[in-house]
Amino acid sequence: MEEEIHNDNQVKSKQRVTDHGEVFTAQREVNAMLDLVKQETERIDSRFLEPACGTGNFLVEILKRKLAVVEQRYAKSQIEYERYAILAISSIYGVDILQDNVQTCRDRLLGIFTHYYQKNYKSLKSDFLRSAEFILSKNILWGDALDLRTPDENADPIVFSEWSAVNGSMISPINGNQFPCN
Repeated sequence: MEEEIHNDNQVKSKQRVTDHGEVFTAQREVNAMLDLVKQETERIDSRFLEPACGTGNFLVEILKRKLAVVEQRYAKSQIEYERYAILAISSIYGVDILQDNVQTCRDRLLGIFTHYYQKNYKSLKSDFLRSAEFILSKNILWGDALDLRTPDENADPIVFSEWSAVNGSMISPINGNQFPCN
């Protein structure tokens, strides 16, 4: 059984550190580093890739910053808010070698996304939230960022989708294009 370690939640267990080098970045460092590129974190469409995303410490903070801008600019119109919130979440990408981290990261991002949405609107559109969940399933991937492949017996290449507005409001992969991470 793994021995649990509690050090500002930077380590889940000694075994995970030994096996995978897993150490989480503390919130103070996340904010300090993101403040170095503050203008980009506040651009709704600015793309971010976290090649060792863990449970999403960086990606969660990036999404919060983007959604704060969406809220500030577009909260008066639910349709406009939804359009730009989807644009914000579709520009965030992550890879992690541990499947449980990938799922936790997706869940955390969807939780933040849903929280901001519920905070602004009483009527929540389930299709909107399902769209965000689908985008996260394509943007936060299980893989090894060192060899750009999935760490299973298939060793498939890591491939991301690039998203674009369709008819001014819906987002979909550009011409079905997917791009290998290389």
